[in-house]
Amino acid sequence: MSRFPRRFLPFLSLVLLGFSCGTYPHALATTGNPDCVKKFKPVFGEIMYRTSVDVVGKHLSGLLLVKTMPDSSIRMVFTSELGFGFFDFGFLPGDQFKVFQVTPQMNRKAILKTLRKDFDLILFRHADPANYFSLRDSQVVYNGFRQSSGSNYYITDTACRQLIKMQRASSHKPVMEAWMQPADGRGAPDSIFIRHLNFDFTISLKKISTIANP
Repeated sequence: MSRFPRRFLPFLSLVLLGFSCGTYPHALATTGNPDCVKKFKPVFGEIMYRTSVDVVGKHLSGLLLVKTMPDSSIRMVFTSELGFGFFDFGFLPGDQFKVFQVTPQMNRKAILKTLRKDFDLILFRHADPANYFSLRDSQVVYNGFRQSSGSNYYITDTACRQLIKMQRASSHKPVMEAWMQPADGRGAPDSIFIRHLNFDFTISLKKISTIANP
C-alpha cells in the first residue's frame, strides 16, 4: 500500500476540523486538557434524591437512591414514595451496565438506552482521555469525548474553574443537556436537572438526605 501523499495532510486536517466543529460552528478547535474535567466528577456515597420525571405528557415522581458499592459500581434505584419500583440500574466497572429490575412500561430498548446515556454523562463515564478533543469560543470551552455515536461535552469557563453544563450531542447537534448544583465535584450535587432537546423529556433530582454508613 502506498504512503498517503504528504501534500494532502493540510487538506485532511481541515476536513477533520470541520467535522469536529460541525455541532458548534461558532467554536474553534483548541488544545485542551482532559484532566481539566476530572475535578468536577461527582462523588456519590449513599444519597437519596426526590425525583420528578416528565416525558411526553406523562409524569412520574418518587425517590432515587444513588449508592456507590464496595466494588466501585454505582447502583440507582428509583421507586415511588409508596415503594413501587420503577427501575434498579447498575453502572458497573469496565463501563458495563446492568438492569436489575425495570417496570414493564419502561422496559423498552430506546428508553433504557436513553437513560443509560443520560446517567453515563452525569457519572462522567466514557470520558477516556484517548477520545478527548477540545473546542473553544470567547466564553467557554467544550471538553469533548467521542462516543460510539456522537460526543459527550463538559462545558467549562475558559479557565476551567467552573462546570457550566454538560451535553450529549449527535454528529449534527446537541440532543440533551444537564446541570449539577453545586458543580464543584466535592461530593454529591444538591440538585441535578436533565433536559432533552429533541423531545419532551426532563428529569429533576433534589437531594433530601445523605445516608450515613453504620
